[in-house]
Amino acid sequence: MTHPRIVFLAGGSGVVGQQVAELLRRRNPQLDIVIGGRRLEAARAVAMPLGASAVAFDADEPSLPAMPAHSLVVGLTNDSHDQLLEAAWRGGYAYLDITRWTERLKQTLVAVAGRERPPTPMVFASSWMASVAALIARWAAAPLRAVESVELNILYAMADRAGPDSTAYIDRLEMPFWTHEWGKWHRRRPFSDGKLVSFGDAGWHRVYRIDTPDQASLPSLLRAGRVDTRIGFDSRPATAMLHGLVRSGLWAAMARPRFDSWRRSVLYNPGGGDAHRLSLSIAGLNPSGKRVIRRALVKDPAGQTHLTALGALLQIENLLAGGVSPGPHLGEAVLSPSAVMAELHREGVEIALDEDGVEMAQ
Repeated sequence: MTHPRIVFLAGGSGVVGQQVAELLRRRNPQLDIVIGGRRLEAARAVAMPLGASAVAFDADEPSLPAMPAHSLVVGLTNDSHDQLLEAAWRGGYAYLDITRWTERLKQTLVAVAGRERPPTPMVFASSWMASVAALIARWAAAPLRAVESVELNILYAMADRAGPDSTAYIDRLEMPFWTHEWGKWHRRRPFSDGKLVSFGDAGWHRVYRIDTPDQASLPSLLRAGRVDTRIGFDSRPATAMLHGLVRSGLWAAMARPRFDSWRRSVLYNPGGGDAHRLSLSIAGLNPSGKRVIRRALVKDPAGQTHLTALGALLQIENLLAGGVSPGPHLGEAVLSPSAVMAELHREGVEIALDEDGVEMAQ
């Protein structure tokens, strides 16, 4: 295919979008970048220091700038009604999205599958941190002959930076979801089935079930019997409070639009930044048939928005290199896990791996 010639960052003036733009410019100095933001002034403020262009952009009524064929459209803001996707499809542009929660991702993939295959790649990297967590799981599971289970545990720092779109999952905490376990789908209650998990230097924290696309994609990618995702906050009282609100039904009772600002204020009070941590545990059989547990502790000192931006960056660079065929793809399926690990390490992400408590070589 002809490689993309312009990268349009829809939502490029946001917290994650600005970091994507900065990473792209640093690593690809000659790249043509266009920043799209709801407020033109904010888009220009991001674009000017980077030598990029800026345009006003509304994801609900997208009007893409004039670009050569096979340019790349990157969705960094919620594409709630697939309007940005449709605009990219009509323009013949490659497309990357990192914003869809599980149900929206399923709906979009079903809709795309029922149409004529697009002439360009369409990559959906909406798993945790723009598919970074799933790619680390693939890397950690690579030496295993068979994977029994994957547990992805997230420690969310209350003082970390966050954009408004990050509150979308908060609005869905009262909604049951489905996970795939040993060939069957199981309906799960949100913020249930708590577990105490170690996050290395951050200590032990209780985490609860949350809906992420990883639980739908990794069972197929790893042929894993079970995949579970849980989340907790580095503030133990905040975790306990949210668990109580969800379990009691009060969170569901507050799901009406008039309570939107209150619900979001409970957990959306972004700070100046803090480290983001993941704990992955993969159980399975090693090549000799012995059952082992491989654990990966991940820490991005620059925070969850930085780790998300890195995930988006690696997907963009892969598309720029022509590494993806036309048609729809999952972000966690198109990148090389080992290559991703090398890039994460280069960008300051700390990853420690051990197997059954025995330190392994990096």
